[in-house]
Amino acid sequence: MKLKVIETSDGSKTLKIPAWNEHYHSTHGAIAEAKHVYIKNGLDFVQSEDLSIFEMGFGTGLNAFLTYLNGLQNKRIINYYALENEPLPIEL
Repeated sequence: MKLKVIETSDGSKTLKIPAWNEHYHSTHGAIAEAKHVYIKNGLDFVQSEDLSIFEMGFGTGLNAFLTYLNGLQNKRIINYYALENEPLPIEL
């Protein structure tokens, strides 16, 4: 599958699948979207200092990276597990 790296409105990058006209993240802001949906309205609701997360579909790893940063900032132990059927090439 051919992928194209594009810049989103917040300056972060995402991937586009031209054949499907689909993007991995919002073109309005990949990081902004992940912080709003995954962190603010997901991870931040959990008050535990020690938790486990399972994500079906690793994608670009953006959610995993933001989870790591959140764990460092909030001094939380987060066990993160993800399954990906079609991993991206390492250079992406």
